[in-house]
Amino acid sequence: MQELIRTRCKQGWLVITDEYIRVELSGNLRQQTLYRSMLTGVDSKVAGFPLFGLGGGTNLVFHGQGLERLHADLVKPKMAQEIVGMLQHPQN
Repeated sequence: MQELIRTRCKQGWLVITDEYIRVELSGNLRQQTLYRSMLTGVDSKVAGFPLFGLGGGTNLVFHGQGLERLHADLVKPKMAQEIVGMLQHPQN
């Protein structure tokens, strides 16, 4: 299993591999996982604009089948854009 992306988010770490999307919560005590085979879509919304040299943030919501949702808040905007592009247009 290859780790493709690991980036900070409000909850802790957002990790994307070729098999799953995972949010590792602060303290690594808990984690939330959505398998990529179950992914039906991803939404992004600007949550914070760049201010005083800080890069701002984007909230990501990964949708699974049914009501399953995985939230990663305040991801760096450029990284969020890369994630959305990668998941909407997978390389097969």
